[in-house]
Amino acid sequence: MALTQESLTRAARRKAQLAQYKVQSAEEQLESANSTLREAIPRKDVDAITQAAERTAVAEIEVRQAAHELEAVTELLDDAKVPSAANGAASGEGVRSLLPFLGKR
Repeated sequence: MALTQESLTRAARRKAQLAQYKVQSAEEQLESANSTLREAIPRKDVDAITQAAERTAVAEIEVRQAAHELEAVTELLDDAKVPSAANGAASGEGVRSLLPFLGKR
C-alpha cells in the first residue's frame, strides 16, 4: 500500500485530534485536583489529598501520551513534505519509524 500525502495528512489529523483530547482531559483532571487541594489542605483531609494526587498522576500520563501523539504528527507531516517518487507516488521512505505510533490510541 503506497502512502500518499493525503493519507499521511489524514493520519496526522487523527493523531493531532487525539492529542488535543488528551490535553483537554488532563486539563480537566488538573483543575479538579487543584480545586480539591485548595479545600483539602487547610482541613488536612488526607483522603481528598490522596485522590487529588491520583488525578494529577492521571493527568501526567495523559500529557505524556499527548506528547507521543504529537511526535507522531510531526513525523507524519515531515513525511508528507518529502518529494514524491518519480511516478508521483509516495516512496514510503521514513515511514518505518511511524509504524509503532500508528497503532497506538
